[in-house]
Order: sequence, then C-alpha cells, then structure tokens
Amino acid sequence: MIDRLRFVLHETRESLLRNATMQAAAISTACIALILLGSASMALYKLDATAQSLPSQFEAEVFLKMSATRQQAVELKARIEAMPEVERVTLTPREEAWEQQKRELADEVNLADIPNPLPDKLTVRVRDPATLPAVAQQIAQSPLVEEVIDSRQELQTVLSIARLVRWIGLGAGGVLLLAALILIYNTVRLTIFSRQREVRVMALVGATLRSIRLPFVLEGMVQGIVGGVLAAVLVLLGATLVSDYAVRQWPFLRDTPPGLPPLAILVGLPMVGALMGGACAWWATQRYVRI
Repeated sequence: MIDRLRFVLHETRESLLRNATMQAAAISTACIALILLGSASMALYKLDATAQSLPSQFEAEVFLKMSATRQQAVELKARIEAMPEVERVTLTPREEAWEQQKRELADEVNLADIPNPLPDKLTVRVRDPATLPAVAQQIAQSPLVEEVIDSRQELQTVLSIARLVRWIGLGAGGVLLLAALILIYNTVRLTIFSRQREVRVMALVGATLRSIRLPFVLEGMVQGIVGGVLAAVLVLLGATLVSDYAVRQWPFLRDTPPGLPPLAILVGLPMVGALMGGACAWWATQRYVRI
C-alpha cells in the first residue's frame, strides 16, 4: 500500500515537472474558466443583494385625519406596532413635517404666514415586503386614517426584478460552470493523448489501471488548485479596480449592499478548481486510459 502510494505521488510529481507546456495549458485553461465563473458570481451576487435590499426600503405612509389628536396618533402607532408583520413605526408630528417643508421650499416660496395644512404621519416598515399591501389595507380601515400610500405597484415591480436576477444568476452560473468543465476536460484529454507511451510502459511493468489513472486525477486537481488561486487573485484585483472606478463615476453606489466576501473567493475558487480538475481528469481517464 505504501509503495503504491509512493508510486502514485512520484508519477504525479514527475508529470507536473516534466510536461511544462501541457501544465501551463491546463492551468491557464482552469484559470480563465474560473475567472469567468468568479467574476460572474461576484457580479450576480452584488445584483441579487441589491435587488433584495430594495424591497426593504418600501414603507407605507399613513396620513391621519386633521381631526385626530396627538394622543390618538400615539395610540394608533402602538396598535400598529403590535401587529406581527410590522417591524417599525415612526410618528412624524404635523408641526415637525411643516417646519421641514418650509425649510425645503424656503428658496422658492415664503410659507411663514400660511397655516399648517399637514396632518400627523405614521411611517410603517414591515418585516416581509410582500405583506406590505395587506398591512396597508388593514391600517386604512381605521377611522383615524385619511389615506395610506404603500407604493404597491413599485414594490411588485422590484420583487419581480429580484426574482428575475436570481434565476438569471443561477442560469448563467450553470452555463459558465459547464463551459469550464468542458474546457478543462478537453485539456486533460489532450494531456492523456500526449502521454500514451508512458501509459503503455506503466502497464507493461505491472501497474494496475487504478494506479495509472490516479496520477492523472491528482494532476488535474493540482492544476485546478493553481488555476483557482491565480483566478481568485485576478478576480479580486479586477473587482477592486472596477468598484473604485464605478464609485468615482456614480457616488450613489456607495449605498449599495456589500458584495461577495473576498475570503469566499480566495477559498471558493481553488476548491472549485480542485473539484473540477479532479472530476474532469477522472472522467477523461475513464474513457481514454486503457490497458
């Protein structure tokens, strides 16, 4: 057992050192495939996180009747907060809203002598954006409420976009993964063809089929790991440069949710590379390595 393991490791090491051209081709293929996969994953993760964060920004604005007292407004706020779907309720007194309105329109019109026409307002945020229309409808039934604005149409549009982004991400990730597997498989297959003489020599000296195939599988895993490490470094470097440029051009992007953690790329791409390289090499050896 020890001798067989030593033989497999020795053959893997010799192959990695001896076939420099094929190693460079396999590693560069894995690197390119994983760069595509990693870049698409980061971009789609960012898009999905942004799409998922947008619905949480939708709130229902509840305008009370002018006849409602402040005490009644506070009691209604407490009742709404007790609803299980509600996360937070904010009361904006009519005096505060009017002062803010006067400050915003100070350069256009003088509102100092005009009586305050604004009612008290409650701003309602729910835990699940999908429940916002139902919560708004329930609040509107209160005799103290004059109007409820819940941006229902905009919310449904954003939720649809979020679902679309998620499905596009899954589809694009699957296509890129399949393309990466095909590229690496073809490279491993060419490597096996270029070493048919070595395979015949090992078979003649008594090596088992498993012992012949295993070095190819380990070699594919090493190629995938090296390609994954290179891809991770290049993807993170490119993402940093693109992100800095985008923020300089469009400052509002600073408020978007954070992207995929760098550690996930640094660990994930080499692991995916090892799995892809090993799987492709195993598949190729099953078809093209014969005794």
